Amino acid sequence: MYKKTFSLAAALVLLTGCSNPFDKNSSEEPAATAPPVTTEATTVPPTTLPQKKIYFRMGEDENTEPFLTSDHITDCSMEILPNDSGESDYVVNIFFDDEGKEIFAKATEEAAANNSTISTWYNQYLISVATVNEAITDGSAVISGTDMNEAAKIAGWIYECIQQPENNSNEGE
Repeated sequence: MYKKTFSLAAALVLLTGCSNPFDKNSSEEPAATAPPVTTEATTVPPTTLPQKKIYFRMGEDENTEPFLTSDHITDCSMEILPNDSGESDYVVNIFFDDEGKEIFAKATEEAAANNSTISTWYNQYLISVATVNEAITDGSAVISGTDMNEAAKIAGWIYECIQQPENNSNEGE
């Protein structure tokens, strides 16, 4: 619970434009922000769209029909992992419901058999491309290879797209 709270707090701090207190080069001009892209193409930061969704597709083509959407994501978190060089790696963990777990397992099995990739999209913006080596059957996915700002943005976008149950406990009071 503490890790989730910390991850969400870190994502919120970064999404609100606060600077990184751990950055040793804090006197430098902040870099322009754009959605993280793991391919050659660059994109413009997403704007508010009528319906925000995360899409998972085979390959990197935006026109490919998604096999899974954020309708099956139950939770996400950003995690900071120490690496062998003494620095930190930033990953985004995505957790699926039971139906999403089955869909993702079948898709990753197919991708591994065909030596293909799976891409993750925030609306029409590519945020991650992963080569799949084996089926992922545990009901979760990980986006890695990002810096702290990118991981926080991705976690924030995914969290924003998760179908939250409405809390009507204070209505009518």
